Amino acid sequence: MTALLLLLLAFSPASPPDASPQKNTISSPRIESVGQGAGDYYEMRENIRCHVEQLEEDAALQPGRDKIAFNALLAEFYRSNDFKPVWKKRSQIRELLEAIESVKADGLLPEDYHLSRIQEFYDNAPSSPFFKARFELLLSDAMFKLSYHLLHGKVDPEKIDSNWNLSRGGNGDGLADVLRNAITGDSLAVVIAKFRPNHSKYGSLKKGLARYRQIAAKGGWKSIPEGPSIKEDGQYDERIPALRRRLEITGEIEPMSRVDTAFASKAVVYGKDLQEAVKRFQKRHGLDSDGAVGPKTLRALNVSASDRVDQIRVNLDRYRWFVQKLEPTFLLVNIAGFTVQYVEDGKYRWGSRVIVGEPFWKTPVFKAEMQYVIFNPSWNVPPGILKKEALPAIKKDSGYLAKNGLQVIDRNGKVVDPGSVDWAGYSAATLPYRLRQPPGKGNALGRVKFMFPNRHLVYLHDTPGKHLFDKSTRAFSHGCIRLQNPFELAEILLGWGEDDIRKVIATDKTRTVHLSERVPVFLLYLTVVAEDDGVLFREDVYKRDAAVLQALDKPYPYKTVESCAF
Repeated sequence: MTALLLLLLAFSPASPPDASPQKNTISSPRIESVGQGAGDYYEMRENIRCHVEQLEEDAALQPGRDKIAFNALLAEFYRSNDFKPVWKKRSQIRELLEAIESVKADGLLPEDYHLSRIQEFYDNAPSSPFFKARFELLLSDAMFKLSYHLLHGKVDPEKIDSNWNLSRGGNGDGLADVLRNAITGDSLAVVIAKFRPNHSKYGSLKKGLARYRQIAAKGGWKSIPEGPSIKEDGQYDERIPALRRRLEITGEIEPMSRVDTAFASKAVVYGKDLQEAVKRFQKRHGLDSDGAVGPKTLRALNVSASDRVDQIRVNLDRYRWFVQKLEPTFLLVNIAGFTVQYVEDGKYRWGSRVIVGEPFWKTPVFKAEMQYVIFNPSWNVPPGILKKEALPAIKKDSGYLAKNGLQVIDRNGKVVDPGSVDWAGYSAATLPYRLRQPPGKGNALGRVKFMFPNRHLVYLHDTPGKHLFDKSTRAFSHGCIRLQNPFELAEILLGWGEDDIRKVIATDKTRTVHLSERVPVFLLYLTVVAEDDGVLFREDVYKRDAAVLQALDKPYPYKTVESCAF
C-alpha cells in the first residue's frame, strides 16, 4: 500500500454522457440518500468491479508508472471492501464538494477534482447501476487526489528538477485507511482539512493570494510608461500620478482623499512621501531600497496583478512539497531570496544574506544533513570548474595558477612545479593532478565551511568577497552558498564563543569539528515568501516558475469506461 501511495496521481472517470456542466455551487439536496436500492445493489457492485478491472486493463495497454500505481490503489481500496459502495450519505458528498471548492484558496484547480461532474451527479441522482458506480468511483478519486495534493502538492517536483530528493510519500502512509475511516464515521471535511499544511507561512501566503486575486478582479493596475529614472526629490515627471496610483493599490502609500486626488492628478513632482513608498515597494520585491524608479523597479511595478497571483500559486505548491517535512530544527536556504535562516526547536534563531550560484552554475535544490565544520579550509577546485574554467584558463595563461594562489598536487599529495606539467596534453578527465588553494585570507572559502555531504559538492562557506553582499541580486558563485556572517552560525551550531572561533582561525591550521547532532539543511527555491501578514516577491533568477505554473495549470486527463456488460 505504501509503495502505491507514493505514486498516487490521476484516475479520472468521465462525466455521464447526458451531463452538462453546472455552476460550481452546492445545490440543496433533491434526494435523501445516494440511492442504492436493494434491487440494483448487487448490479452496482458488479459495475464497480467492472470499472476497476477495465481501468487496470487500460493501464496495462498504455503502461505508465503513475497510472498503474493509482489504478492499483483504487482497485485495492475497493477489493478490500468486496467492491461495495462506500458513499452512502449525501451529507458526506456535500462535505466533499465544499472541500473541493475550498482548494481554490490554496491555488489549486477545483476541476482537477471533478467539481462540475460531481455537482451534476449530485443535482441529478443517477438512476442506473452503471452511472451509480461511475459516481462512486468519481467521488473516491476526487477524495484521494484532493487529499494527496494538499499533503504533497499537485506538481511532482522530481519532474521539474531531478535533484529533488524529498520523498513525496513520506507523509502519505495510511492515506487510504484514514480516508476510509472518514467515510465510515468521522467528519470527512475535518479529515481532509488536516492534510492541508497548517504552517503559519503557508497561511500567510494564502492570505496574500486572496488579496492579489481581489486586486486582479478589480482590474489590477495600469502599467507605468518607460522613461528616464525617477530619483531626485522634486523631480518633474508626467508619470508621477500613475506611480502614486500603482503604489496605492498594493498598499505602499495611503490613498488620497478626493480633494487630494484631484490635486495629485495634476501633481507631477516626485516628493519625499512617494520616495518612501517606492523604498517600501523595493524592499518587498528584493530590490535596492534607494527610492529610485529605475529599469528594475519599473519592471517590478509593471508585473501584472494576475501574474502575481500565479506567482503566489506556484509558491504555495512549492510550500506543499516541503513544509510538512520540516523538522523542529533545520537550516533553510532560499536560493531565489538569497537568504538563509536557522530554526531551532520551531523558533527562528538566526538569519543571514547569502550568495548563490549564478544562472550558469545554478545552486541545486535538495536536502542533506550538516555533519561537521572545517576552520581554515583549503579549497580543491571541483571537477566542473576544472573542466569549464580552470584548465582552459591555464592553457591560455601560464600565470593563472599564481594569480589565484593555486597549487598543483599529485596523487601522492605532493606539491608539483606547474612548469613541469604539459597542460596542453591533458583534458580535465585525464589530468593526474588536482588544484588546491591553501588556507589563508585569500582562500575562496574564507575561514570556515559547513559540510553536509552531497553528490553536488555544494556546501556553505565564508568568503573574502564581502562587498558582494551589498547587492540586491546575489547570484555570483559556482553553486556553493557563501555566507555573510558565517562565524555567527559556527558559534550557534558548536556552542562556542566568539573568542573560541578567533583562536582557531589565528592558527592558520585546518581543523575539523563535528556537530553534536546533525542538522537538516534544505536548499529550496521560493520566489514568494511570507513575512508577518504580507508577502515578499523575489526575482525568478533561474527562470523556474514557468515550468511549475504550466504543470500546476495542466488539467488531468479523464478516462471514460464506456460500458460494463454482464
